[in-house]
Amino acid sequence: MDIRSPDLFIRGPSPLARLVFYCALAIACIVVDFRFHKLNAFRNMVSALIFPLQEAASLPALLFATVKHAIETPQALQAQNEALKQQLLRQADQAQRYLLAQEDLSALRSLMGLRQQENATHTVTEIVGMAHTPFAQKIVISAGQSSGIRVGSPVISASGLIGQITAVNLLNSEVTLITDKNQAIPVMAVRNGLRTIAFGNGEPGTLSLPYVPIASDIQAGDMLVTSGIDGLYPPGLAVGTVKSVERDSVSAFARIQCVPTSAVLTQRYVLVLNVPDRPLDGDLPNLEQPEATPSGPVRKIKKP
Repeated sequence: MDIRSPDLFIRGPSPLARLVFYCALAIACIVVDFRFHKLNAFRNMVSALIFPLQEAASLPALLFATVKHAIETPQALQAQNEALKQQLLRQADQAQRYLLAQEDLSALRSLMGLRQQENATHTVTEIVGMAHTPFAQKIVISAGQSSGIRVGSPVISASGLIGQITAVNLLNSEVTLITDKNQAIPVMAVRNGLRTIAFGNGEPGTLSLPYVPIASDIQAGDMLVTSGIDGLYPPGLAVGTVKSVERDSVSAFARIQCVPTSAVLTQRYVLVLNVPDRPLDGDLPNLEQPEATPSGPVRKIKKP
């Protein structure tokens, strides 16, 4: 027996027409947002509306961490306190050497007539969400436009570089990790000053150095830090450690795998470096770069 409703009571477009309409609407929204950035205000409004839901979703993890901290034994806290004291003594020695190195650097820069580097302001914030997928390696932090966060700012932890801000909402921001497959970081080996570029593999805990010639002096255990030549990441931030080096006579480049210094899964708080927008140091006064004009051809402009 056919129990379908008669066509007399069916109103509105067919399901196929609705599907086509909503697909076209979604594609139009994606194009408008990607090309013209017209949906930023709508995104900020939605982010502000769902912020309480995100906070509510994070309550179980916060409650678990609070209970775990409350049931820790005094012996464990005492051992942790002793370890922190030893770490503080080691860092005190490093801090004194750092101050001496800073004084020497300031004297050298003044002799060479170079400008002093501006200190970057920083913002301490909390990780409130993670998205580790084969397509993206990202986290969400609880600081946004209201805290002065800007797109492109580096994000670090106590152990090294984590990533950079790629999207800023009103109350939170999105951080793309250095392990994301779309991330490239100019790095330098501390042991010999070898400079190259580290790329993310799209997997947690792995980096690669695909453009290192096989004759280069690099080996497992070498520490990698940011070189600072890109003008985005300050120099000297810990990035990772070389895990393995494979050289094949067939290829001109070695296959090098690295382990990031900072483990995001064990971090709760991070530091956002709000590096001020400024030109390069005075030792590059006549740097030229191409700029695309609305008419189409590329012209050269001099950077002040």
